[in-house]
Amino acid sequence: MKIRGIKTFCKTHGIDLLVLFGSSAGNKHEISRDIDLAVKLKKGTNISKLDLIYKLDDFFMGKKIDLVLLTADTDPLLLYEIFMKGVCLFEQKKNLFEMDKLRAWKLYLDTDKIRNMRGKYLKNFVRKVSDVA
Repeated sequence: MKIRGIKTFCKTHGIDLLVLFGSSAGNKHEISRDIDLAVKLKKGTNISKLDLIYKLDDFFMGKKIDLVLLTADTDPLLLYEIFMKGVCLFEQKKNLFEMDKLRAWKLYLDTDKIRNMRGKYLKNFVRKVSDVA
């Protein structure tokens, strides 16, 4: 992974936040096959996800890039994974990563009841289907 130049790249491409997460961020000893990145774009930035992947490829030595564009609609569970286990590679404003981390944690807690209800519903559904079969 080539970090040199990431700051300039992010500034010129309208990126407010770039986070490395997943296996590539968590385990320093294990070589990961892909790179998981989360990107928060500045409002009004018009760049496609595919273009970003293509342009970020130079920094990650040709490894497959899985890119998440962070929006208001990003799943709270995914946000939690990104911010609790991720590593900030770039933040446009000081403490932006920490503020979004706090937001992700609050959303995760707020949606806990819904996740539990969904889990109970799915277990009940599987039990009913198993009884029929």
